[in-house]
Amino acid sequence: MNTPDDGGSLSYGRRTARLYEPFVAAVTLGRYRPLLAREVVRLGLGPADRILDLCCGTGLLSRELARRLGPDGEVVGVDASEAMLEQARLAGGRVVYVRAEADSLPLPDGHFDGATLFLGLHEITQAARLPALREVRRVLRPGGRGLVLDFASGGPALRRGAVRLALSALEGPEAWTITEPGLSVLLSQAGLRPERPRPVFLGVLEVVGFARP
Repeated sequence: MNTPDDGGSLSYGRRTARLYEPFVAAVTLGRYRPLLAREVVRLGLGPADRILDLCCGTGLLSRELARRLGPDGEVVGVDASEAMLEQARLAGGRVVYVRAEADSLPLPDGHFDGATLFLGLHEITQAARLPALREVRRVLRPGGRGLVLDFASGGPALRRGAVRLALSALEGPEAWTITEPGLSVLLSQAGLRPERPRPVFLGVLEVVGFARP
């Protein structure tokens, strides 16, 4: 969840950070954690891999990644919200958390073997989405792989309209625009090689694997 730290806002403050994981569990009927576990398997992690979890929020995915690595592996979780990172650190796990904007990562070129960006791209401003994905490309080694999960760009018009209204109401008018031009197009524009999107949660969301050429 790549959001500014604003303790006065329900959307961005400590209260939301505390409630975020129970909320996700409730709205997905307990299916989000099993989804994370399945998708991490698809990354094919090696025990000593170095993984970036961008827009990590409270660290749900970061902790799952860390559980799959050996003692020489590394997971770095990055988010712009200090409230979310505070909650992530409380949960423990072998993860290094860094506060930074997604389009300006204080991380070295080619450092990571893999990268993930789950339910965070739509929360980045539209102008920063492509720069953020270019940052992912920069910090990945050649041949490095990753996964993006976010709202789907296809599906029935009625469902797209409902998603647009919900996201606009909850997170502002830019959030729904992740569906235009779509995850695969953005990944390609960033110089990454996307795979075919896979629908999840009845097609409301989609997962797109990618690699750095």
